[in-house]
Amino acid sequence: MTSHTHIAHDRALGATLPIPIWTAAIFAGAMLVALSLYEYVALDWHPAREEPALYTVYHWMRMAITLALAAMLARAVGAQPELDDTPSLTDRERQMGTVSLAMAIGVIALLAANRPLFHAMAAEDLALEWASALLIFAGGALFLAAAANGWKTGRNRFDLLVMLGFGGLFLLIAMEEISWGQRVIGFATPEAMAEANWQNEFNFHNLQTDISELGYYAGAGILLIVLPLVRDAMPNWAPIRRFAAFIPDRMTALVSAPMLFLSYGHWNLLPIQWLAFFGIMTMVIFARSAWRRGKRDEATLFATMGAAVAIGQLAVLTFGPSMIEIFDATEYREFFIALGLACFAWQFHRAQKTAAADA
Repeated sequence: MTSHTHIAHDRALGATLPIPIWTAAIFAGAMLVALSLYEYVALDWHPAREEPALYTVYHWMRMAITLALAAMLARAVGAQPELDDTPSLTDRERQMGTVSLAMAIGVIALLAANRPLFHAMAAEDLALEWASALLIFAGGALFLAAAANGWKTGRNRFDLLVMLGFGGLFLLIAMEEISWGQRVIGFATPEAMAEANWQNEFNFHNLQTDISELGYYAGAGILLIVLPLVRDAMPNWAPIRRFAAFIPDRMTALVSAPMLFLSYGHWNLLPIQWLAFFGIMTMVIFARSAWRRGKRDEATLFATMGAAVAIGQLAVLTFGPSMIEIFDATEYREFFIALGLACFAWQFHRAQKTAAADA
């Protein structure tokens, strides 16, 4: 018989954040902030800007720093034994990851073979932008449906607020993506907004495009790539135990990963660069844990995705100077972010239905 002492001991394992992890996290964050402040004050580089990727000695040095910071944190998180206890991907989840991988390879091939077509497909109001908006609309609807079901079943108010928050945020992002239907309905941008908006459109994110893009891309990277790794590595840490249902899983990280390499105009931004390196390492960590569990097909899928992200980033940096517009890759990046957000919402809705059925 298991004693109460043993149960309490098992629950205590991983209940606090291991020293190597919080040390690496604080150090990485402090270094990125300090480097950004130095560049802003001494070099007059705005921390949110869009420019061609640069390869001066200083830029190579900062790439080495961001790589080292990503490796330091990835090593600390990846050393947690709980990673090997995570349930394996289902057949459907592997299929979704395979589809995302195939699309990522297609984007790389298109960029390498036909830059004019790569540019044309990234134009506004075409299939890629509408697919992004519809995916996020669907994700928002799933969260709102989960909130409605939670209300009926007596879910606590805080959880309901989180569901409503995600649902509302997703719908806001989707509406911003299509400028609140301006080009569909055909209404004019109010004069005051047109003067302040970088693209003279009826939306808010283009009032400060560079800042909003950095916030969106960095926030999506943390939500869809960093948090799934933390969730699997530290399931007994109190914040993870409480909010695990609202944190994407490794399937979502797998599907979202191609967003990481579609960085050319934003490659010089430290958070974006750090996320690319950390994301590749995250795929390797997930591959290693799957291999240890004897899931060779899952391990191969994660490892291949990690390789695709690395190769894709090299391709974007190689062919970026010959892209017709510096921002062409961002529309593809936003599609994979939207795909990840939709998968997160689907994962959450599915888990809530399963929990309700088991209750």
